Amino acid sequence: MAAIEKETKENKEVTIEQLINYTRENQKNKAAATTGYSLGAFDGTLEVISKYFDQRLDSAKTDDEKKSYLNQQHRATIGHPEAVQEIKIIIKQQVEHMKLTETQYPSIYQNLIDALFHEIWGLGVVSVWLERHRNIGKCRVNGTEVRYKKIGEKHRMHEQYRSIKDVYRLIENLMRNDEAAVMSRDKQYAELRLYDGTRVVITQPTLTLLPTIVFRRNTVEHFTLKEQAKLETIDDKAAPIYRMIARCGSKCIISGEPGTGKSTILLSLFAETETDKITVSAENAPELGLKSRFPDRDITEFVGDDKTMVAVVFPRTLRQDPGQYIIGEVREVEASLYKEACANTTGFVGTTMHEKDSSNVPGTLARKEIRWVQGLNYQIALTDYANHIDFVLVMELDENQITLRNVEISEIVFDAITLTVTSRRIMWFDGQQWLFHHHIDNRLKNRMRRKNRESFEEGMKALEALSLKYPIPEEEKEVSLTWGGG
Repeated sequence: MAAIEKETKENKEVTIEQLINYTRENQKNKAAATTGYSLGAFDGTLEVISKYFDQRLDSAKTDDEKKSYLNQQHRATIGHPEAVQEIKIIIKQQVEHMKLTETQYPSIYQNLIDALFHEIWGLGVVSVWLERHRNIGKCRVNGTEVRYKKIGEKHRMHEQYRSIKDVYRLIENLMRNDEAAVMSRDKQYAELRLYDGTRVVITQPTLTLLPTIVFRRNTVEHFTLKEQAKLETIDDKAAPIYRMIARCGSKCIISGEPGTGKSTILLSLFAETETDKITVSAENAPELGLKSRFPDRDITEFVGDDKTMVAVVFPRTLRQDPGQYIIGEVREVEASLYKEACANTTGFVGTTMHEKDSSNVPGTLARKEIRWVQGLNYQIALTDYANHIDFVLVMELDENQITLRNVEISEIVFDAITLTVTSRRIMWFDGQQWLFHHHIDNRLKNRMRRKNRESFEEGMKALEALSLKYPIPEEEKEVSLTWGGG
C-alpha cells in the first residue's frame, strides 16, 4: 500500500491491478476499524440467545414438548408468519431481560431482533434477497457466497455468510423436521419449499465440494396472459393464439433452460383453460402449487417418486375422471406418463422440460424413456412422442439477462407414411420482434375446432392477420427429421 502511495506521489504510472488491490486493502482496513467491536459484541449476544434456545430444548419435560419446540423452530425457518412472530417475541424478551438491547448488529438487517432471528433460525443473509428483492426470482448460496442479479447490475455476488458454519446451520434448520425422510449421510441432496412457495434445492459434500443452496420463486403477481404481455414474455397481439392453445385441448411442452420462466408460462396457459374441467396435477416435488394458486378449480394434486409415478400415481389419476393434466416437469420417469396423459384425455395437457431446440423435443423424450425402459426402440419411441405432441413453446432469457421470453411456438407434425417428424414454427422471436406463420396441420385444426370453436376461430384469425403483417422467413419456418419410409 505504501508503495502505491509513493508511486502516485512521484507521478509514476500505476497499474489497474495495483489500484484494485490497494482499494480492497483499504476497504478491509476500514471495515475492521469500524465494525470489529460491534460484530464481536453481536457474536456474543448471538451465542447467548442460541444457548437459551438449546437450553429450552434440553429442558423440555416431555417428548411432545420437545417436538413442539422443534416444529416451531423449523416452521420459523421456512417462513411461517405465526412461527416467525413467536420466535421473534421470545428473542425480544430475552434481549430485554439480559439488557442486550444496545448491541450493534450487521447493517444488512433491519434491527437487532431481525438480525438475531435470521442468524439463528432464519435464512441468514439470504433473508435480504427473500424480503427486499421480491422482483428477483433466483438466489444461490455457493459456499459462503450469496449470488443474485439485481436489475441493471452486471455483477451477481452481494451478501456473504461470515463462515461456512453458518451455511451448515442454515441447512440443518431447513432440514430439521425432514432429515430422516429427505436427507442423510448417504443422500446429500434434497428439495423442499418455504412457506411462501419458494423452492429450495440443497446439495452438500461429498456430492459437491462446497454446500450449495438454490432458492427459486415466482416473481409474477398474476398468472394471466395480460401479465405475461406486460412483462414482454409474450406479444400482447398474440394473446388469442395462446388462448386457443390452452382452450382447444392442445398437448404442450414448455421447454428451455432452467430459470427461463417455463413454470410461469405453463401456469398462465392453465389459467386460460376451461374452469369446469377436473384437473390432475402430477409432480415429483410439490412446486407448482396448482390448487393454492387456483382455489376455485377442481384439482387433484399427486406427488410421486421414481418408483411410484408410473406404477401407482398414473393409474390413480384415471380414477379422478380428469379432463386436463398438468405434469410439473418431464424427467425420465415422467416421460411415459406425459404420453399416456395425452392419450387419455381430449383436454389440455401441459408440462415442462429442459431442452433448447423444439425440433429435439420428441427425440429427447424418446431418449428419456429409453433410459428408463430398457430395450425400447428409439425410432418407435420418437415417432410415438411426435404423434402425441401438438405444440412446443421455447423459453429463453433475453440478452439483457432480465426478460424471460417465449421465443418460439412450434407445431410438431408426424407423417406416418414418410416417417417424417417436422417442427413447424407458428411464432418466432428473431431477436427484435415476433414473427408468425399460420399454417397448422389440418388434422390438428379440426380437433381444436371441435374442442372449442369460438377460441379456435379467434386464435386462427389473429394468427393469420399477424402472419400477413409479420411473416416468418421461409428458411426459418420448419425443420424436418426423416429416416426413410414407404
